[in-house]
Amino acid sequence: MTAEAAFGMAQPAPDLLIAYGDDPLNFAQLRLPTGDGPHPVAIVIHGGCWLAEYDLGYMSGLSAALTQAGIATWSIEYRRVGDVGGGWPGTFGDVAAAADHLRTIAGTYNLDLERVVAVGHSAGGHLALWLAARHSLAADDDLRGERPLVLQAVVALAGIPDLAAYSAPTGCGAAVPELLGGQPDDVPDRLRRASPSELLPLGTPQVF
Repeated sequence: MTAEAAFGMAQPAPDLLIAYGDDPLNFAQLRLPTGDGPHPVAIVIHGGCWLAEYDLGYMSGLSAALTQAGIATWSIEYRRVGDVGGGWPGTFGDVAAAADHLRTIAGTYNLDLERVVAVGHSAGGHLALWLAARHSLAADDDLRGERPLVLQAVVALAGIPDLAAYSAPTGCGAAVPELLGGQPDDVPDRLRRASPSELLPLGTPQVF
């Protein structure tokens, strides 16, 4: 399937739009399965080279399918490169805040925070992996926060675990310096805090 075809697919409406922060882009789509719960949760993170021109809409079909299978979905929007406050560190702060906001709404919607996974595509796969590794940041790092939400698993679809290796002059790799605010070699501290492969050694991936 081409990117154009994916972006042109139907976008099922969510059950709720919920703000997790003060910026207009700090919101998420919540979809709830039938039944009383408690519901397992998938944090769904869209890709699009971390760029503002791509939004969460194309992940709507996947989110709806997961919800139909019995999983609540929390499909997050966040500031991207090209948005005011996007890139470093805003994109990462937004994703962290969106994940941790599940604690605020879990009681209202009977969400099971012991069964939370992240599902991300492309740049969203990078951010999903980063969420899983966020607890490895220094305790006083604002991006870590006091209590990073614990994930049970990550599904990274065409995910990007290594930002330095992915950086390139063309294609989505060209957005890496924009995301970090500099070439990876020139901003080693940001790279260490932003690249999942820097935060956690990655084991052998499981193929299903």
